Amino acid sequence: MFDVAVIGLGPVGMVAAMLLGQRGLRVLALDRSAEVFDKPRAIGLDHESLRLFQTLGLAEAIAPSTAAYHVSEYRAPDGALLRRLIPRPGPQLLAWPANVMFIQPELDALLRDRLGTWPGVTMRTGEAVTRIDQDAAGVILALDGGGTARAAWAICCDGAGSPLRRQLGATHEDLDFDEPWVVVDTLLEDPATVLPETNVQYCDPARPTTFIRGPRNLRRWEFMLLPGEDPQAMATEESVWRLLRPWMKPGQARLWRIAAYRFHALVAQPWRFGRAFLAGDAAHQTPPFMGQGLNQGLRDALNLCWKLAMVVQGRAGDALLDSYEPERRPNVREVIALTRDLGKIVCERDPVLVARRDAHLKAEAAAGRADVVRQDLLPAILHGLVATGTPGAGAPCPQPFVERPQGRLRLDDALGDDGFRLILRADAVLPSEADAMLARLGCRVLRLGLPPLVEVEGLLAGWMDGHGAVAVLERPDHVVFGTAADEAGTAALLRAAVAGLV
Repeated sequence: MFDVAVIGLGPVGMVAAMLLGQRGLRVLALDRSAEVFDKPRAIGLDHESLRLFQTLGLAEAIAPSTAAYHVSEYRAPDGALLRRLIPRPGPQLLAWPANVMFIQPELDALLRDRLGTWPGVTMRTGEAVTRIDQDAAGVILALDGGGTARAAWAICCDGAGSPLRRQLGATHEDLDFDEPWVVVDTLLEDPATVLPETNVQYCDPARPTTFIRGPRNLRRWEFMLLPGEDPQAMATEESVWRLLRPWMKPGQARLWRIAAYRFHALVAQPWRFGRAFLAGDAAHQTPPFMGQGLNQGLRDALNLCWKLAMVVQGRAGDALLDSYEPERRPNVREVIALTRDLGKIVCERDPVLVARRDAHLKAEAAAGRADVVRQDLLPAILHGLVATGTPGAGAPCPQPFVERPQGRLRLDDALGDDGFRLILRADAVLPSEADAMLARLGCRVLRLGLPPLVEVEGLLAGWMDGHGAVAVLERPDHVVFGTAADEAGTAALLRAAVAGLV
């Protein structure tokens, strides 16, 4: 019997299987399709996702499929700037760019290729799971060929239309966004074609439109459909070239993908059904205006997989898995609500409300408040296995560059581990009772300024200063469990973390 079955091998499912295999679990990875989907869908990765690929040792492998992110500008019908989403200036909090663009078919093909030889993972493609049943020992997967497979646990990553979500009995919370759009991916063939240098949200009631500069010659447009327009008729090449006419004409680019979508804002409930969990699009559907759909799914995988590994390996009780949904669901719900609200800025078509929107945002821009840092919009984890109330708890723990004998490295590469870390100032006092708790957590102790934590830019020291911390307890998913201002606070952090593993 396998430890975990991962059902659905899009990026979220493949990453989940890799994380579990990397932690020594026996994983069955299943997908109904024998091949990866050969058209782009997601197009943006953020710094938390890039750090995750670093954890898997794949950061360099995916780099050729990525490109720099261009700021996103919201423009009024008259061309005036309404808002601009920008990255925070360096040094970068996680030692990666805040956002990059990527080509999903290339990423998917790389992940599928690596997964086929990943330690601990048995991959079976062209095989659909039609039903999940459970008994005291685990889950029983019914396969479309008539056979079955068994595992102790299951993660359902089978997409937005997840049949397993419906079979398990999940419902959806609707966050009130349901709009029809046509998404068009083009490959530029004429280098003289003049297009915007930034990503642009055209907040034009005549036709709300999004333009995205992808890697290399990939350019994406998203066109909102107007009342009475038939999605399938608007998704033809003839209709698409009419929509593209303001920017380019046939011969300047070729059409790679045309897809009619309804952009939804939905969150499944619940996410756990005994020994089965939902993750990725099976658990939530996010409008595209922040590029967070895939990134949130990857956060699901990282959050759940380190906990499953600890439970399977007998290092934590089953109750630890109950923290998955309280941590992820409110967090992703807030991201979806934020994305929905940004989408409503773009999609507004009522003339009175458009005039009011433009007047307000133009005044904000004139006052120097047009720029918004993208990372600042994303919430911290507020519930679950975090020391809520301590500064910085639930946020990503900074990853500085450090000096090592072999040169300048990102901290995770220098350490080469994926467990708890207690980061202390060089002169901080470690509580006398700490040893047993550190052993229980499998926690490594690091001191600022001492090898291997000799920073290049002082990023982590500055972050700790800003939070009044002499100690930071970092979880295996690189989330800050909590911070402490003194020895007593450090002891309290360790006690709370140990209690969470019972």
